Amino acid sequence: MDMDSIHMRIRDLREKSGYTQEYVGERLGISPQAYLSYEKNRLELSVRQIIELAELYHVSTDYILGKGLGVESLFPDSEFVGDVSYEKLLGALLRLDGKGREQLLKYLTFLQNSE
Repeated sequence: MDMDSIHMRIRDLREKSGYTQEYVGERLGISPQAYLSYEKNRLELSVRQIIELAELYHVSTDYILGKGLGVESLFPDSEFVGDVSYEKLLGALLRLDGKGREQLLKYLTFLQNSE
């Protein structure tokens, strides 16, 4: 594994998602200090943690390991509308919890039927 790129990639994913180190550590079942050690390239992630991070950020484990494409590569510098990029839009959608996604889907269905 290329640890140099992994620690930068997980930090970048966390920052783009708007998550704190405390939140990600909690999701992994570790302390914020332990999680910081991964971002600082002091510790190596376990396979379980890589899978959990991939699920959290909705990317492949290959992306975290530096072997695949991430969300941002799907829509490079593309604008959805105005100054909102596809990357920002998708990031906002991915941060919604299950109830938020359900409400958004209902609203979008309503808008589509209103046309």
